[in-house]
Amino acid sequence: MKGWLTKSQKQFILEHLGQHTELPQEILDAFSFGTQSAPSDLCIQFHTSEDPLDLDHILWIDKIPVLYPVRDQADRFYSIQGKNLIFHHDLLKSAFHMLSGYEEFKIKSLDSYGRFPYQDSIQSKLGITGKPIVNYYFEHILDGIEEFCRINKIPFERFPVFRRPVFMLSHDIDLVSEFGFFGTGFRFKQLLGLAPATMSRKNHFLRAFEALFHFLNPFSGKDPYWNFEGLMDWAEDRGFRGTYFFLEREGGRNDNSRYHFHWKKFRRLFRELDSRGHEVGIHGTIQSATSQASMDRSVQNLREASPSPVEGIRQHYLKFTPGITGQIQQNAGLVYDATMGFAEHEGFRHSYCWPFRQYDFELDRSLDIWEIPLIVMDTTLFNYRKLDLSSSQATIEKLLTEVVKFNGVFSLLWHNNFFDEREFPGITKLYTSILDLCHEQNLEGLTGKKIVDRMRFAK
Repeated sequence: MKGWLTKSQKQFILEHLGQHTELPQEILDAFSFGTQSAPSDLCIQFHTSEDPLDLDHILWIDKIPVLYPVRDQADRFYSIQGKNLIFHHDLLKSAFHMLSGYEEFKIKSLDSYGRFPYQDSIQSKLGITGKPIVNYYFEHILDGIEEFCRINKIPFERFPVFRRPVFMLSHDIDLVSEFGFFGTGFRFKQLLGLAPATMSRKNHFLRAFEALFHFLNPFSGKDPYWNFEGLMDWAEDRGFRGTYFFLEREGGRNDNSRYHFHWKKFRRLFRELDSRGHEVGIHGTIQSATSQASMDRSVQNLREASPSPVEGIRQHYLKFTPGITGQIQQNAGLVYDATMGFAEHEGFRHSYCWPFRQYDFELDRSLDIWEIPLIVMDTTLFNYRKLDLSSSQATIEKLLTEVVKFNGVFSLLWHNNFFDEREFPGITKLYTSILDLCHEQNLEGLTGKKIVDRMRFAK
């Protein structure tokens, strides 16, 4: 990222910093940007850099990388000089690079699903996926401002939007029937070696003929994928409510879901979720990531079936095209997106554990739509990373520790069809233990809509 931050880009970072505390006008008036000598009167100076990113010259301070260091400056974040506060490196540009997703807009490489690859991210290259680096930047900036105010006897108190960490529990509803025609067929494809094997041959044999039995006898028992009562109970027993993202049927049978929102069983489900305080959101189809017509159609269909307004979205397969998808979502009247996580690796895709505005580089301004970053997805741990249960739990605990440190939002995605004890023995216990851990850590359970309402109406 070459050159200075534009006025809009600088304002984008300062607005997000302002979510962590109220910055009085007296403080804002003291801000100065550049590498010139600080004025003699009270000044909070942010040194700036016009240099492009150079991975070989990143400065590490207390194990936190500064992407845009200023040459010949100290290896610390800030210092007090007289009564002035000096930030020695371009923390604002470093924060903007990560928070805006600049790389994803600039680098055009895509994986087979049309997504920005984790391996090309700066988080992967620097090994910082497990740390919300922008939160660390903000904390150092606020520490410096607090010290500046104390020395100059200026009243200052932190008023963050979130006074305690938040838990966003969500479920993407891709499949609702294990024993349907396609589900049964898939089990036999696995048995015959025509689809990836996920269990022992014996278990594949048992599952295939179990699926066939239930398919031929549709009233023989409850389908394990239609488990919404249990999901709601598990959450409510711990004081949480979930956000459920439903996927419209569109395109080929393997593209999206195999159900329609207007079916009676779904209308009943939407009413029950709503009456119990859970949220109904849209799981954007593959097509909707780049098609306004597709997005408008599926959002409208869900709004007609849902008893409450549909305001949140997560894109199917986490497919998100910078500069396109966010604008499409906003045009459809959606308030927030919850897509931004790497499918291949858990952690902080934009190096931040708070909600933030999406940024439009073409218009050089932030969009109205909010982003609630996704931190952990079940299939990331077990399908992409091939972790076992204990390693998955340890990984989640480390990420949760980082979120709690900053009173951030711990966003967990767990699919309704990801409770197969034959494929992953102990998976249900792991899931409920994660809920227990969030409860023990005193996380406040909020749906996506309630999280964004806090951000929207904080001031």
